Amino acid sequence: MLDLAILGFLKEEPRHGYELKRKLGELGVRTVSFGSLYPALRRLDKGNLIETVAGTRRKKVYKITDAGEVRFLELIGDRTSEDEDDRSFNLRVAFFRYLDPEIRLKLLERRKMILADRADRDLDRLRRARAAMDRYTLSLIEREATQTAADINWIDELIATEQAAIHRLKPTTRWHHRD
Repeated sequence: MLDLAILGFLKEEPRHGYELKRKLGELGVRTVSFGSLYPALRRLDKGNLIETVAGTRRKKVYKITDAGEVRFLELIGDRTSEDEDDRSFNLRVAFFRYLDPEIRLKLLERRKMILADRADRDLDRLRRARAAMDRYTLSLIEREATQTAADINWIDELIATEQAAIHRLKPTTRWHHRD
């Protein structure tokens, strides 16, 4: 997840570590400390996915390399899985603008299937738990079901937007019948 975020922000423009940490915070990834960010930057630099382009020893400016661009597209375009948490998926959505509409659509449709399965499990848990659980635990399950339903609605809106974009991009063929 951190690699995707770093590469995505460096795809926008070269940045130094403090700027990357600030951008991560703006995106809601607040748990990233300098103690995890700088080792990740060194690892990406060592892997030739990013490179230092300016700065001093204490404040290096990094940019994404061609190999980093390829890795970024691999990370963002990976098929969503049931194991992927909501934060990781949301991070990928933050950089969806770099993907073709058809790829975005496939990823969104896959995510919707995963969420629909989650919603089915939530409803099943609710049915089984109603009599056996206290109201507080039950309210947590209900909250999770409500959040899943809201996520499905959000994904549906994104899917509709992608379908409209794909429709606009496809050339229209008109047949004219001559008598």
